[in-house]
Amino acid sequence: MKKLLSIAALGSLLAALVLAVAPAWAQNADSRITELENELARLEGEQMELKKEAVAAAAAMPTFDYRPGRGLTITAADRAWSWNMKFNFNADVHFPEGQDGRRNGIGDMYGRRLRPGFAFTTNGGFYEAQAEIDCDTPSTTQERCGNIQRMGLFVHFEQMNPWLPMFQIGFDVPSPINTYDQGSTSSAATFELPMVRRDNGFNTGSHTGMGLGWENLPAPGRLFPGTWNFHYRLVLNGMGSSDSANFNPQSDKADHVVYWNINPFVQSKNKWINGIGASVGVWFSNPDERNATNANNRARLRTQLGRNRLTLSDSGADMDRGLHTFITPGVKYQVGPYKLMVAGGFDRWNSHNGRNTAAKEAGRPGEVGRIEGTYFRLINELFVWSPKGLFTGSATTPKSLLMGYSFERDWSDCGRPNCDETVTAGGAQFRRNRILRNELDFRYFFQSNMTVAVGWQWYDVSNMPTSEQVSVGCSRNTNTVAGKSCNWVDGLVRVAYYF
Repeated sequence: MKKLLSIAALGSLLAALVLAVAPAWAQNADSRITELENELARLEGEQMELKKEAVAAAAAMPTFDYRPGRGLTITAADRAWSWNMKFNFNADVHFPEGQDGRRNGIGDMYGRRLRPGFAFTTNGGFYEAQAEIDCDTPSTTQERCGNIQRMGLFVHFEQMNPWLPMFQIGFDVPSPINTYDQGSTSSAATFELPMVRRDNGFNTGSHTGMGLGWENLPAPGRLFPGTWNFHYRLVLNGMGSSDSANFNPQSDKADHVVYWNINPFVQSKNKWINGIGASVGVWFSNPDERNATNANNRARLRTQLGRNRLTLSDSGADMDRGLHTFITPGVKYQVGPYKLMVAGGFDRWNSHNGRNTAAKEAGRPGEVGRIEGTYFRLINELFVWSPKGLFTGSATTPKSLLMGYSFERDWSDCGRPNCDETVTAGGAQFRRNRILRNELDFRYFFQSNMTVAVGWQWYDVSNMPTSEQVSVGCSRNTNTVAGKSCNWVDGLVRVAYYF
C-alpha cells in the first residue's frame, strides 16, 4: 500500500512539473514560429526585388531580331536606335553558246553579287543611314571590297504626318523608275533588267544627289481602296555617279527623275482585282559633252550575263549635249500564284552641235542627230508547286517552285553619222538593230532567303556587228558579213543567298 502511495505521489509531482513547464515551452514555440515567418517574408521580399531588378535589366538590354532576307536587327530597349546587318550573295554558273576564247567558258563562275550592307537608325527610326559595300566588282588593283555600292541618309518626315515625304541625300543611292520590268531580284524569276534600261545609263538608278518620296498614301477622298506612291530625285553630275575616286565629272548639269505608282485595289478583299498595279517613270537627262567618264553619255545594247558581254549596238561614249529623255510605263496583274507584268521604255537622245572634242579628234566632227532606243517586255510568273500542292506557293514558302517566261523586244535607231561604234575599224555597219530575247526560268526556294535558279535565254539579232559574230558562232574565223542576222542560246544557273 505504501508503494502505491509513493507511485501516486511521484506521478502527481511529475504532472505538476509538466503543468508548470508547458506554458513556457508553448510560448517559446510560438516565438520561434513567428521568427521563421518573419524570415520567410524577408526572403520573399528580397526575391521579389531580385526579380524586379532582373526584369528591369532585361528590359534595358537591346533586342535581337533576325528575319531571313532582311538580316539581323539590334534594337535598343527604348527604340531610340537600331542597327541592321545584311548580306547578299549571288553566284552564277554560265553555259554560253559560242567560242570560249571570246566569251565565258562552259561552267564559268561569276560572282554576280557579294555585298555586305548596314543600316543605322536613331530617334525611333526618324533618321536612317544606309551603306552597302560592293565586293563583286574588281578594283583598279585587285578584286576586293573596294567600292561603295550604297551610302545615303534618310529623314522620315512621314512619321510626323503621313502626307509628309521621306527625304534622302547620298552617294550611289538608287531611284525607282519602273516597278514591273523585272520584279524583286531576290524573288523574281527573270534574271536581269531590260537591255535599253540596263545600258542607257539609268540601270538601277544609282546616283549622287537628293530626293523626296511619298509611300503608300491613301486615295484623296477615299476614291478607291488602294494606295499610291510618288518619288522625285535631283541627280547631280549625271546618273551612275558615286563618290568613287575614279569618277570626277566636273559638271554642274543636273538630271531629274520622277516616278509614280498606284495600286488602286490593294486593300480590296476581291482577289480578282486587288493585284492590279501600274507605274510610270521619267528620266530627264542633260548629258555633258565634256565628261567622258559617265555612263549616261552612251546608248548601248548588250547581253547582261557574265564578264564578257556582247555589244549589239553602241553609240559610243561621246554623246553630245542635248535633252535626253527616258520614259518607262508598266502594269501588273496578280491573282493567286500567277503574276503578269508588262513594261515598255522609250529612250530618246538629241545631240546638238557636235562640240565634243573627243569626237572631233576621232574624225567624227558631226555627232549631231537623234538616237532612239525602245523596248517592250512581257513577264509571266507562276508558282507551279509547293508542299501545299499544285499551283501553290510563294517566295516566303519553303520548297516552292516558281516558273517564269519573259519576252523582250529591243529596238535601236540612229539618226546621226557613225551610229554603230561596236566596230571601230570598219565604221558604221547599220543604222537600225532589232533584238528579240525569250527567257525561260525556274527558281526553287529552299527557304525564303535561299534559292537556286536555272534559265535559258534565246537571242535573235537582226544586225549582228561583225566584231561579235564569231563570238556566238554565227560566223567562223574572219568570214563575217556586215548586217548578218544571228541567233543563239545562253544558259545560266544562279545560286542566291540573302542573309
